[in-house]
Amino acid sequence: MANIEFISTVPGLEDIEDCRPRPAKHFMPKWFKDVPATLPNEMKAVPGAKSGPRVSTVKICPSFPDYFSLGYILPMWCDSKLYFNPENGEWNWQTSTDSFTWDIHGNAQFLHWVPAHLYGSEAKFVFKTSCPWRIITPKGWSVLQLPLYYHFNQQWSVLPGVIDTDVHHEINQQTLYHGNAQEFQIDRGEPFVLYIPYERKTKLDLEIRAANEKDKKLFANKDVDLSSKFPPNGLYRKWQRQRDKNL
Repeated sequence: MANIEFISTVPGLEDIEDCRPRPAKHFMPKWFKDVPATLPNEMKAVPGAKSGPRVSTVKICPSFPDYFSLGYILPMWCDSKLYFNPENGEWNWQTSTDSFTWDIHGNAQFLHWVPAHLYGSEAKFVFKTSCPWRIITPKGWSVLQLPLYYHFNQQWSVLPGVIDTDVHHEINQQTLYHGNAQEFQIDRGEPFVLYIPYERKTKLDLEIRAANEKDKKLFANKDVDLSSKFPPNGLYRKWQRQRDKNL
Protein backbone atom coordinates (compact mmCIF):
# COMPACT_ATOMS: atom_id res chain seq x y z
CA MET A 1 0.00 0.00 0.00
CA ALA A 2 1.13 3.57 -0.70
CA ASN A 3 1.95 5.65 2.37
CA ILE A 4 2.09 9.29 3.33
CA GLU A 5 5.22 9.78 5.43
CA PHE A 6 5.73 12.45 8.10
CA ILE A 7 9.46 12.61 8.82
CA SER A 8 10.96 14.47 11.78
CA THR A 9 14.21 16.38 11.25
CA VAL A 10 14.66 16.72 15.02
CA PRO A 11 15.64 13.34 16.51
CA GLY A 12 13.22 12.17 19.17
CA LEU A 13 10.33 14.41 18.14
CA GLU A 14 8.64 11.48 16.41
CA ASP A 15 8.53 9.61 19.74
CA ILE A 16 6.60 12.31 21.63
CA GLU A 17 2.93 11.38 21.55
CA ASP A 18 1.70 15.01 21.74
CA CYS A 19 3.72 15.89 18.65
CA ARG A 20 2.96 12.96 16.39
CA PRO A 21 0.79 13.60 13.31
CA ARG A 22 -2.37 11.54 13.49
CA PRO A 23 -5.53 10.91 11.45
CA ALA A 24 -7.81 13.92 11.72
CA LYS A 25 -10.53 11.92 13.49
CA HIS A 26 -8.36 11.94 16.64
CA PHE A 27 -8.71 15.73 16.85
CA MET A 28 -12.48 16.06 16.47
CA PRO A 29 -13.55 19.31 18.19
CA LYS A 30 -15.16 18.91 21.59
CA TRP A 31 -18.17 21.01 20.57
CA PHE A 32 -19.01 18.49 17.83
CA LYS A 33 -18.69 15.55 20.21
CA ASP A 34 -21.07 17.30 22.60
CA VAL A 35 -23.77 18.10 20.02
CA PRO A 36 -26.77 15.78 20.41
CA ALA A 37 -28.02 13.92 17.35
CA THR A 38 -31.56 15.22 17.86
CA LEU A 39 -32.87 18.16 19.85
CA PRO A 40 -34.77 17.78 23.12
CA ASN A 41 -38.43 18.85 23.09
CA GLU A 42 -37.82 22.29 24.60
CA MET A 43 -35.40 23.18 21.77
CA LYS A 44 -37.49 22.02 18.82
CA ALA A 45 -39.60 25.13 18.35
CA VAL A 46 -37.92 27.15 15.60
CA PRO A 47 -39.89 30.03 13.99
CA GLY A 48 -40.93 29.07 10.49
CA ALA A 49 -39.72 25.48 10.77
CA LYS A 50 -41.94 22.57 9.72
CA SER A 51 -43.37 20.57 12.58
CA GLY A 52 -42.27 17.01 13.01
CA PRO A 53 -41.49 14.35 15.59
CA ARG A 54 -37.73 15.01 15.54
CA VAL A 55 -35.35 17.82 14.71
CA SER A 56 -31.83 16.70 13.88
CA THR A 57 -28.59 18.66 14.32
CA VAL A 58 -25.33 18.86 12.41
CA LYS A 59 -24.39 15.60 14.14
CA ILE A 60 -26.64 13.84 11.61
CA CYS A 61 -25.32 15.69 8.58
CA PRO A 62 -22.82 13.25 7.01
CA SER A 63 -20.59 16.02 5.68
CA PHE A 64 -19.39 16.90 9.19
CA PRO A 65 -18.08 13.53 10.45
CA ASP A 66 -16.68 12.77 6.99
CA TYR A 67 -14.82 16.09 6.99
CA PHE A 68 -13.49 15.55 10.52
CA SER A 69 -12.20 12.11 9.47
CA LEU A 70 -10.42 13.25 6.31
CA GLY A 71 -6.64 13.62 6.17
CA TYR A 72 -4.04 14.06 8.90
CA ILE A 73 -3.55 16.74 11.52
CA LEU A 74 -0.10 17.91 12.54
CA PRO A 75 -0.06 19.23 16.12
CA MET A 76 2.19 22.07 17.23
CA TRP A 77 5.61 20.61 18.08
CA CYS A 78 6.64 23.03 20.85
CA ASP A 79 5.28 25.80 23.04
CA SER A 80 5.50 29.00 21.00
CA LYS A 81 4.85 32.62 22.00
CA LEU A 82 4.39 35.00 19.09
CA TYR A 83 4.39 38.78 19.34
CA PHE A 84 3.35 41.51 16.93
CA ASN A 85 2.74 45.20 17.57
CA PRO A 86 0.49 46.65 14.83
CA GLU A 87 1.38 50.21 15.84
CA ASN A 88 5.07 49.98 14.98
CA GLY A 89 5.34 46.67 13.11
CA GLU A 90 7.65 45.06 15.66
CA TRP A 91 7.50 41.27 15.87
CA ASN A 92 9.19 38.56 17.89
CA TRP A 93 8.86 34.96 18.95
CA GLN A 94 9.91 32.68 21.77
CA THR A 95 9.92 28.89 21.88
CA SER A 96 10.49 26.44 24.69
CA THR A 97 13.81 25.33 23.16
CA ASP A 98 16.38 26.64 20.71
CA SER A 99 15.74 23.60 18.50
CA PHE A 100 12.63 25.30 17.07
CA THR A 101 12.38 28.71 15.43
CA TRP A 102 9.89 30.99 13.66
CA ASP A 103 10.18 33.45 10.81
CA ILE A 104 7.72 35.82 9.10
CA HIS A 105 5.97 36.32 5.79
CA GLY A 106 6.19 40.12 5.44
CA ASN A 107 2.93 42.02 5.03
CA ALA A 108 4.10 43.40 1.68
CA GLN A 109 4.23 39.81 0.43
CA PHE A 110 0.57 39.08 1.14
CA LEU A 111 -1.55 41.05 3.61
CA HIS A 112 -1.11 44.43 1.90
CA TRP A 113 -2.93 43.03 -1.13
CA VAL A 114 -5.96 41.31 0.38
CA PRO A 115 -9.06 42.29 2.41
CA ALA A 116 -8.17 39.78 5.11
CA HIS A 117 -10.99 39.78 7.64
CA LEU A 118 -11.49 36.65 9.71
CA TYR A 119 -13.77 35.99 12.67
CA GLY A 120 -14.79 39.66 12.67
CA SER A 121 -11.23 40.91 13.00
CA GLU A 122 -8.76 42.22 10.47
CA ALA A 123 -5.71 40.02 9.95
CA LYS A 124 -2.58 41.80 11.08
CA PHE A 125 0.50 39.72 10.36
CA VAL A 126 1.77 36.41 8.96
CA PHE A 127 4.24 34.36 10.95
CA LYS A 128 5.99 31.42 9.26
CA THR A 129 7.16 28.27 10.97
CA SER A 130 10.50 26.60 10.51
CA CYS A 131 8.68 23.30 10.63
CA PRO A 132 10.70 20.30 11.85
CA TRP A 133 8.53 17.91 9.84
CA ARG A 134 8.75 16.87 6.19
CA ILE A 135 6.13 15.04 4.14
CA ILE A 136 6.81 12.47 1.44
CA THR A 137 4.02 11.11 -0.75
CA PRO A 138 4.15 8.61 -3.64
CA LYS A 139 4.79 9.83 -7.17
CA GLY A 140 1.79 11.72 -8.49
CA TRP A 141 0.44 12.64 -5.05
CA SER A 142 0.22 16.09 -3.43
CA VAL A 143 -1.23 17.39 -0.17
CA LEU A 144 -3.82 20.07 0.43
CA GLN A 145 -2.84 22.20 3.43
CA LEU A 146 -5.86 23.56 5.31
CA PRO A 147 -6.61 25.56 8.45
CA LEU A 148 -8.65 23.92 11.19
CA TYR A 149 -11.78 25.89 10.44
CA TYR A 150 -14.17 24.12 12.80
CA HIS A 151 -11.84 24.57 15.77
CA PHE A 152 -12.78 28.28 15.61
CA ASN A 153 -9.46 29.63 16.82
CA GLN A 154 -9.80 33.37 17.48
CA GLN A 155 -6.09 34.23 17.41
CA TRP A 156 -4.47 32.45 14.47
CA SER A 157 -4.99 30.10 11.53
CA VAL A 158 -2.72 28.40 9.00
CA LEU A 159 -3.09 29.64 5.43
CA PRO A 160 -4.31 27.03 2.91
CA GLY A 161 -2.25 25.85 -0.03
CA VAL A 162 -1.10 22.90 -2.12
CA ILE A 163 2.32 21.21 -1.85
CA ASP A 164 3.58 18.63 -4.34
CA THR A 165 5.12 16.46 -1.66
CA ASP A 166 6.35 13.86 -4.10
CA VAL A 167 9.05 16.36 -5.17
CA HIS A 168 9.08 19.05 -2.44
CA HIS A 169 8.92 18.02 1.18
CA GLU A 170 9.20 21.18 3.31
CA ILE A 171 5.98 22.38 4.95
CA ASN A 172 6.79 25.74 6.58
CA GLN A 173 3.26 26.86 7.40
CA GLN A 174 2.28 30.52 6.97
CA THR A 175 0.34 31.33 10.13
CA LEU A 176 -2.08 34.23 9.99
CA TYR A 177 -2.47 36.30 13.14
CA HIS A 178 -6.00 37.73 13.37
CA GLY A 179 -6.50 38.17 17.10
CA ASN A 180 -6.76 41.24 19.28
CA ALA A 181 -3.79 40.66 21.57
CA GLN A 182 -0.22 41.65 20.79
CA GLU A 183 1.06 38.33 22.14
CA PHE A 184 -0.44 34.87 21.82
CA GLN A 185 0.70 31.31 22.47
CA ILE A 186 0.35 28.03 20.62
CA ASP A 187 0.91 25.09 22.95
CA ARG A 188 2.69 21.85 22.18
CA GLY A 189 0.16 19.24 21.12
CA GLU A 190 -2.44 21.80 20.05
CA PRO A 191 -4.03 20.87 16.69
CA PHE A 192 -2.27 23.09 14.17
CA VAL A 193 -2.81 22.21 10.51
CA LEU A 194 -4.68 19.68 8.34
CA TYR A 195 -3.12 17.80 5.41
CA ILE A 196 -5.28 15.95 2.90
CA PRO A 197 -3.38 13.86 0.34
CA TYR A 198 -4.78 13.56 -3.16
CA GLU A 199 -3.73 12.02 -6.45
CA ARG A 200 -3.10 14.67 -9.11
CA LYS A 201 -4.04 12.49 -12.08
CA THR A 202 -7.66 12.40 -10.93
CA LYS A 203 -9.21 15.33 -12.77
CA LEU A 204 -12.82 15.93 -13.73
CA ASP A 205 -13.98 17.95 -16.70
CA LEU A 206 -16.67 20.55 -16.03
CA GLU A 207 -20.16 19.92 -17.41
CA ILE A 208 -23.15 22.21 -16.80
CA ARG A 209 -26.62 21.13 -17.92
CA ALA A 210 -30.27 20.96 -16.96
CA ALA A 211 -31.59 17.89 -15.19
CA ASN A 212 -32.82 15.22 -17.60
CA GLU A 213 -35.42 12.53 -16.88
CA LYS A 214 -32.78 10.09 -15.63
CA ASP A 215 -31.46 12.70 -13.20
CA LYS A 216 -34.94 13.55 -11.94
CA LYS A 217 -35.72 9.89 -11.29
CA LEU A 218 -32.42 9.42 -9.42
CA PHE A 219 -33.00 12.49 -7.23
CA ALA A 220 -36.63 11.55 -6.54
CA ASN A 221 -35.67 8.01 -5.50
CA LYS A 222 -33.02 9.35 -3.12
CA ASP A 223 -35.49 11.82 -1.62
CA VAL A 224 -38.03 9.08 -0.97
CA ASP A 225 -35.38 6.81 0.51
CA LEU A 226 -34.28 9.54 2.93
CA SER A 227 -37.70 10.88 3.89
CA SER A 228 -39.23 7.47 4.63
CA LYS A 229 -37.15 6.99 7.80
CA PHE A 230 -36.64 9.12 10.92
CA PRO A 231 -33.15 10.61 11.34
CA PRO A 232 -30.60 9.41 12.25
CA ASN A 233 -31.21 6.69 9.67
CA GLY A 234 -27.76 5.71 8.43
CA LEU A 235 -28.91 5.66 4.80
CA TYR A 236 -26.03 7.82 3.64
CA ARG A 237 -23.59 5.29 5.12
CA LYS A 238 -25.50 2.53 3.40
CA TRP A 239 -25.09 4.36 0.07
CA GLN A 240 -21.39 4.80 0.77
CA ARG A 241 -20.94 1.07 1.45
CA GLN A 242 -22.78 0.21 -1.76
CA ARG A 243 -20.61 2.67 -3.69
CA ASP A 244 -17.37 1.30 -2.22
CA LYS A 245 -18.46 -2.28 -2.88
CA ASN A 246 -18.89 -1.44 -6.56
CA LEU A 247 -15.52 0.28 -6.95
